[in-house]
Amino acid sequence: MEREDVLKEIDRRIKRLEAEIEIVEERLRYLEELGAPSKYRALRRKDYSVYYILLMGVWILVGFFVLLAIRDRLPAGFKLPLLPYAILAFIIVVVPLAYYLLSSGREEKSPMDELEERERTARLVLSLFYRPFRDAVERNDRKALEGLAGEILENPLLAEAIEKTNEGDPKKIAYALYLYANYKPELEDEVRTTAEVLRNKAVKGLLSTLLKD
Repeated sequence: MEREDVLKEIDRRIKRLEAEIEIVEERLRYLEELGAPSKYRALRRKDYSVYYILLMGVWILVGFFVLLAIRDRLPAGFKLPLLPYAILAFIIVVVPLAYYLLSSGREEKSPMDELEERERTARLVLSLFYRPFRDAVERNDRKALEGLAGEILENPLLAEAIEKTNEGDPKKIAYALYLYANYKPELEDEVRTTAEVLRNKAVKGLLSTLLKD
C-alpha cells in the first residue's frame, strides 16, 4: 500500500466518524424536541432506599436495647433469646444495605446517555487520533507519529474511545506507530508480524509501506 492509499483510508475513517456524530446529534435534537432531558438539564430521580434501610436499622437497634432493658425484669427461669434477634437484625439491615451499595454503581444508562457517550467517543477518536494521524502521515513526520503513539498509551480516555468505536486495539496501534517511527531494516520481520495482528486498516497500511515486495 502506498502513502496515498493510507491517506485515503484515513479520510474514509474520518468521514465515517463525522457521519456518526451527525447522526447522533440529529437523534439528540429529536429526543429533546420530544421533551427528553438534555445533558445540561437532566434531573435524575433521587433514590431514598438507603435512608429507609438506615431508619430500619435504627428501629431494630432501639428494639434490641429495649429487649436488653426488660430482660432483667422477666420472671426467673424465663430467658429471652437475644442471639437469634441479633442475627435477624443483621440480615435485615446489612444484606439490603450491601446490595444497595453494590448495585448503586451499576446504574443503567438512558438512551440519551448512550447517545451522548457515542458522540463523545467519536469526537475523541476524530480529534485526538485520526486528524493528527493524517497530518503526520501526509508530512511523513515520524516524530509526530511517535508522539501520537505516546498519547494513545498515556491517555486512557483516548484508548478507551478507540476500543469503543471499534478502531482496533489501542496498544497494538501505539506499538505499530512507534515501530514505524523508529524503523530500521533489521526490524522488517517485526513489522510483518505486527501488521498481521492489526485490525486498523490505516495503521496496517502505513506499516505495509515499509515492507519489501
